[in-house]
Amino acid sequence: MRTALYELHKELGASFTDFMGYEMPLRYTSIQEEHLNVRHKVGIFDVSHMGNMIIRGR
Repeated sequence: MRTALYELHKELGASFTDFMGYEMPLRYTSIQEEHLNVRHKVGIFDVSHMGNMIIRGR
């Protein structure tokens, strides 16, 4: 399965892995580079596969 953000992750160059049946990004660059970016800048983790959304409207 894929999350709503899958195409964005793909466009940004993510390497994917299976996580509980979902294709989730594992990393975009090297582990070392991502580690340093998280320590000195910011990191974001996509958890959209962990919940349900109900969208209602007209």
